[in-house]
Amino acid sequence: MFNQTDTTTLGTKIVRNVLFSGVRLVVLAPLPFILVPYFLRKLGTSGYGTWAVFMAVSGLTSAADFGLVTTLSKHVAEFYALKDFRALNQVVNTGFVVYAGIAGVLTALLWAGSGFVIPALFRTSALSRMELANIWRYLLAMIVANALTLLFSSIAIGLQRMDLSTILTSMNVLLSAAFAILFLHLNWGVLGVVRAYTLAAWITTFFYARLVHRIVPEIRPALRDCKWSMTKEIFSFSTQTYMTQIAVAIHNQIEKVYLARFTGVIAVGWYDISSDLAVKLRAIPGLVLGPMMPAASELNALNSENRLADLYFRTHKYLAWIGVPFLVYVVFISKHFVQLWIGPNLVFLATPLSVLLIVNFLNLLTGPGLLTLIGTGKLKPGLHSAFVGIALNVTLSFFLIRTYGFHGAVLGTSLSLMIASGFFLYQFWKETGKRFAGMMRRAYLKPTMCAVLAVAVLQLFTLRATLSWGTLVLEGVGFALTYTVLLLLTRFFDTFDLALAERFVPVPAVARRIISDAKLGRPIFPHS
Repeated sequence: MFNQTDTTTLGTKIVRNVLFSGVRLVVLAPLPFILVPYFLRKLGTSGYGTWAVFMAVSGLTSAADFGLVTTLSKHVAEFYALKDFRALNQVVNTGFVVYAGIAGVLTALLWAGSGFVIPALFRTSALSRMELANIWRYLLAMIVANALTLLFSSIAIGLQRMDLSTILTSMNVLLSAAFAILFLHLNWGVLGVVRAYTLAAWITTFFYARLVHRIVPEIRPALRDCKWSMTKEIFSFSTQTYMTQIAVAIHNQIEKVYLARFTGVIAVGWYDISSDLAVKLRAIPGLVLGPMMPAASELNALNSENRLADLYFRTHKYLAWIGVPFLVYVVFISKHFVQLWIGPNLVFLATPLSVLLIVNFLNLLTGPGLLTLIGTGKLKPGLHSAFVGIALNVTLSFFLIRTYGFHGAVLGTSLSLMIASGFFLYQFWKETGKRFAGMMRRAYLKPTMCAVLAVAVLQLFTLRATLSWGTLVLEGVGFALTYTVLLLLTRFFDTFDLALAERFVPVPAVARRIISDAKLGRPIFPHS
């Protein structure tokens, strides 16, 4: 399992990584639906909002990563593909020193600034200043653990062992949830939740370190392998990807900070429920993108441009296959889902949930292009679009939230994401000459038509259905079956898709006959 010599083909690695990420989502999918109502019941709206602000601060600190996750993953993928273990040792040890330094500086600044930050962000919290300061100390410990985990996870991703990193990430989430439920049962409140997440983070860091050592025993901690030249090389690349990472952190967290400052922690809780669920739901179709950057880096290192182009198209095709029906169905059932999940009093959150999910999916469409460019070392389009997104989000959200509160948060992040996404697609077309509109039509037209038609059919049969979880499950199964049949009949899949699927699961004879008549697809990797 941990053998250094990995003869697995690139295609098998990609599918393996996606499958493990998919299993992770299936296992972890119920957690938000269990935790959010439980947290609301045990903490109340004010306590839940206070916890959400702490998590927003933790999320914003990821911006101090300086783009190192993407950079280290790319360098590890290239050095491992070339079996250059000397350079691999240098980049890993240099990365460890850099991450340790970042974690130290960051915690020192947050500790020194706590006297200003705590009263500014928690002015409507029911907790005392002393209680908030105590929780702040645990938050700093969690930030250090998360910084070290980023180093080890970037190594695993670069080695294209996302199956193993997925297991550890899942362990972190499950431990956080289990400890949080236990500590809340003991009536430890917000302090208990933050303690739970901190404990889980440090356990995960320990296991990540052990895992990396077992995968590549040639990697050994040694300060002599930390090279200044490697540091300069890493930062010359990472500073260009940094803006993209800052944009993600800001889009996910800045509204919560503004809401805490101008509206109060209760509004932060409302927004956290909507935005956090939208981000988690976006991650389901986003599974397709997970292995793409290290795969693109490997293909670029091997000078295989044709396979790189095919990887780009296939990623969009599978993103459309999974993402479009998921988006259409969730928007269709959003009101019923929210009512069953957290009660009729919060059913108004269905609208911001739907808006944020749509906007997040549109932003996801930039993923294949962005990861392809990063894998080939072309960073300017992503850099420029990230800068546009940051500038828009920071300014628009500030004025909109100050004026309209909760609704301004939804509007601010939606406008900034859509404009930044459109700008990136324009930049990508200029950089590569690829006609995105033509690709959109090939990859997205049939899934969109089939998903809309499947919802229309579902609507006819569920007009008078009783509202219940069982009804939603049956509707989901009916929608999935209808969509799949329609997609097969439109011959969306080709023989390459069939060959890839048959490596992992048996394909029914009827589907095989339909697909075999479709146009032959070009492989993106060898079948050996």
